[in-house]
Amino acid sequence: MAHLVAEILLKGLGSLCFTSAFLFLFPSLIVFGDTEFQLTIVLSFYVYCFVVLFTFSPDKLFHVVSIPLFTQFLHLFQKYAFPAGANSLWRLMPFLILILYFLNFFVKKEITISAYEKLFLIVWIVLGFFYLSISPNLGHIIVGATVLGLLILPCNFIYLRFAMQATDFCRKLEKYLFVSYLILGVGTFGLVVAGAAYKGSDNLLATRNISDTNITMAYFVLLWPFAMLYASRFRQQFLRFITSSVTLAILVAVVVLSFSRGAVLLIGPFILISLWLTSRKALMLILMILSGITLLFLAQIETFLATQDLTYFWKLRFGEASKGNAISKLLEASGRNEIQAIAYKLFLDSPLVGHGTGSFEVLGPGYREAHSLWYTLLAENGLLGVILMYLLLLKCFCTVWTVNAGGRNYMVMPLSILFYLLFNHTVGSVFVIIPSKSVTVNCIAPILLICQYFYAKRQVSTCFDG
Repeated sequence: MAHLVAEILLKGLGSLCFTSAFLFLFPSLIVFGDTEFQLTIVLSFYVYCFVVLFTFSPDKLFHVVSIPLFTQFLHLFQKYAFPAGANSLWRLMPFLILILYFLNFFVKKEITISAYEKLFLIVWIVLGFFYLSISPNLGHIIVGATVLGLLILPCNFIYLRFAMQATDFCRKLEKYLFVSYLILGVGTFGLVVAGAAYKGSDNLLATRNISDTNITMAYFVLLWPFAMLYASRFRQQFLRFITSSVTLAILVAVVVLSFSRGAVLLIGPFILISLWLTSRKALMLILMILSGITLLFLAQIETFLATQDLTYFWKLRFGEASKGNAISKLLEASGRNEIQAIAYKLFLDSPLVGHGTGSFEVLGPGYREAHSLWYTLLAENGLLGVILMYLLLLKCFCTVWTVNAGGRNYMVMPLSILFYLLFNHTVGSVFVIIPSKSVTVNCIAPILLICQYFYAKRQVSTCFDG
C-alpha cells in the first residue's frame, strides 16, 4: 500500500508542478475560478487523471475506480465558481478523460463477455437512450446522463469483467477500496472542519454534499466490507486490530459529523451487525465502552458542544425532534411523505415508462430525486424501469450472497447491499447523480456495486477452482 500512496503523491505533485509552470508561462489563461489557486488545483487534477491513466502503473485498477471518488471532492472545491450541473464540462472532464482511457484500453485488449452480459449492456444502453429522449429535462442533463449512465457505467462493467481474470484481483480490489475508504474519510473530515468556522450556505453546501447520508454515507456502506476484509488480511493480530479500529473510528466519526438523521438511525445498527457477523468482539467492546462514557458525560459534552459552531447543524437537523415524539417529528420535518406523494402522482400520469431520466427535478417540487429509489424510479422510469432496476439489484445481491461460503468475514458484503438499499428507500436515492444545476455530478455508488459483483464472481470462481 505504501507504493500506491507514494505513486499518488508523486504523480499528484508532478501534475501540480506542470500546471503551475504552464499557467506561469500563459497567465492570460487565468480567467476562471475565484482565485488562481483554485484554477491551478482544478487543472492539476485534470492533468493528474491523464498521468495516472496513460502512464505505467501496477495499480491501474485503483486509478480507474478512484477517479470518480476524487472527482466528488473536486466538485466541492470548484463550488459555483465554475459552471455547475450535468452539462458542465468542468464537472465532467475527469469522466471524459476516463472514457478516453477505456476506449484506448478496449482497442488494445481482447475482451470477451458472455451473451448474457452483452444482452444486459444492450438493454441498459437502449433503455437509457429511450428514457433520456423522453425527459422534459433533456437540455439540462443530456451530456451528464450520456457520459455517466450510458458510457462510464457500461465501460466500468466491461473493464472490471476483464480485470477480474487476474489471480490477485480480489486482494488488490480490497486494498484499492480500503485506500478509497481512507481517502473518503479524511476528505470528509477536512471539508467539515473547513466549514465549521462559519454558518451559512457555503458550510451547508460542504456538509450536505460530502458528509450527508443522501450521498457519502451510502458510499461508506458499500466500501466498509472491503475495508474490513483488507484489515483481516494482516497476519499479526496487533496490525489487524489497529487497522480495523481505524476503519471503525472513521465510520463512527463520519456519522457524528454527517448532521444526518438517517446516518444516526441506520449506520449504528449496520456497524453493530457487521462487527457481530465478523466476530470483532474487541471492537464491539471498545464501541460499547465509548458509548457508555458518552452517556456518562453527556451533560458535559452538551455544554461543550453548545459553544461550538457545529452544534448549529445538529440543532438545525434534530431540533424539532426534541419536541414531542422523536420519530414522528423527524418524519414530519423531512417532508419525504409529501415529496413521495408527488412522485407517485407523476407515476400515475405515465405508469408504464414514466417521464424520463431527470424528469422529477423539473416536474416535482424542485428536488433531483424523491428521497427514495422506489418513488424516483416510479416517477421517472415507470413500471418498466422499476422491474429492470430491481432485477439488476437482485442479481447483484444474489451473486454477492455467494461469498458467504468464504467465511464470516465475507458476510458483511451482502449486508452492505441490504443497508445500501435501505438508505435508498428511506433517506435518498443514491445512484447516478445528474442534477441540472447543483455541484455534485457522480456515479460512485453503481461503480461500487459493480466492484462487489465482480469481486464475488471472482471469489467464488477461485474457491471453485481450488
